[in-house]
Amino acid sequence: MTPPPSTRHYWLPIPDSSQCSGTRHAFRGPRWEGEHTGTTVCGQEVAMAKPSEMDWICHPTCPSCYDTLKLEQR
Repeated sequence: MTPPPSTRHYWLPIPDSSQCSGTRHAFRGPRWEGEHTGTTVCGQEVAMAKPSEMDWICHPTCPSCYDTLKLEQR
């Protein structure tokens, strides 16, 4: 069963402009569709771009996004 659109989310690695690292953030919606900017589940406005395979591997999950989504499931 597919959840209603309002509960769907996707993850996207977002590079950190001040370092050579980044964070994997969650966004509302079914998938990334090439938007240049977006608001994360944790409330940050970020620039978005197609991530590399290394971004997916190296960027850790945002704990604030994770915790927010976890609380919403209750």
